[in-house]
Amino acid sequence: MKKIIEDKYFKLGLTVFLIIVSCITFYFIVEKVNYIILGFKWIIKIFTPFIIGFTFAYLLNPLVIFFEDLFKNLFLNKSKLKEVTQHKISRFSSITITCIVTIGLTVLLFSFVIPELLTSIETLVMNIPMYLEKTKNYLLGLLDNHDDLRNMFLNNYDAINNYFVNIINETFLPKIEEWITIVSNGLFGAVKVLFDVIMGFIIAIYFLYDKEIFKAQLKKTLYSIFNVKFVNKLIENGRHTDQVFGNFIVGKILETFVFCLLSFIFLAIFGYPYALLISVIIGITNIIPYFGPYIGGIPSAFLVLLQAPDKFWPFIIFLVVIQQIDNYVIGPFLTGTKIGIKSFWVLFAIMIFGGIFGLVGMLIGVPLFALLYGYITNRCNNRLVKKKLPTETYKYDKLTKINSETNKIITKEE
Repeated sequence: MKKIIEDKYFKLGLTVFLIIVSCITFYFIVEKVNYIILGFKWIIKIFTPFIIGFTFAYLLNPLVIFFEDLFKNLFLNKSKLKEVTQHKISRFSSITITCIVTIGLTVLLFSFVIPELLTSIETLVMNIPMYLEKTKNYLLGLLDNHDDLRNMFLNNYDAINNYFVNIINETFLPKIEEWITIVSNGLFGAVKVLFDVIMGFIIAIYFLYDKEIFKAQLKKTLYSIFNVKFVNKLIENGRHTDQVFGNFIVGKILETFVFCLLSFIFLAIFGYPYALLISVIIGITNIIPYFGPYIGGIPSAFLVLLQAPDKFWPFIIFLVVIQQIDNYVIGPFLTGTKIGIKSFWVLFAIMIFGGIFGLVGMLIGVPLFALLYGYITNRCNNRLVKKKLPTETYKYDKLTKINSETNKIITKEE
């Protein structure tokens, strides 16, 4: 049997056979890709409440841990209750407080913030002709001493005005009617989404209450199926993923809240128009690295220019200042650690993941790419160590070749 396996014709035949099987499998996958996608969507649809529940549990877990530690330090550590009883009381209390806080913030959002935002948007759309006229007068005032520019502006103003009006009438308003139709026709879908969210929240409570048991069961199952070294590495990578991804997501949520709050306080104190709407726009878009400040800042500055042109430049200065505070104070304090990749790779991650997954990809692309980057770097370093080669990147800067016998790096100078 061993001689047959070592025979070169047997190896050649086996290689050809595996290639044919691979080609048939690939053809089957391509031919039936629509059925595979439908099957995948069907599975996702069934497990949607559990996916939502796990997401809720992951996002709320830091809050549960905070209240649990606080409850133990204030009350339970001084009591004579058994450790098991203390754990149950603190876990139940922390989850209850977390649910109350979460539901309270959600109710506040839907009862106050969202109606205010809708009112601001409605007022904005209704007053666009007036804002354009105010902007026209403001710009003409700036061009009083420049007759050529003033005449050029007046000659092209009607065309610019008609262009914006056509965009509103032909693009924006029909879209609103289309969205209203979709919402009215999709009542069952809305109920289904609401049901999934409610069930997900309930599932999250079960996840949070018995999270140690679920983690222990998962580890037990993995060790029973796979090699011990493989599972050890898997758990290590899982902790690293939680540290990078968890810190980024939770930190960004807190950072967005603080950013919105500070922006709203400033805009409200100095009497800016649409203070809440602008605060939400620049706060939410700030989650997106690099492009976020521009995505939210440009339309917000345009709103200020339309309503209060005299406050336009102070608003631009405020945006620059608040961005610097966010980059050097708020962000590092809340996230704790940086992503750890160069600016080029951040831009690369945003472009690639944003192109594939849209807005969601732009939000989570950076931490996901950081994980992939770290994993690939570790694999490369491990292989270099096995080959007894240096892992420091700078040592390969001026390298021309490596001596295959001594592993010595030969540079251009040599």
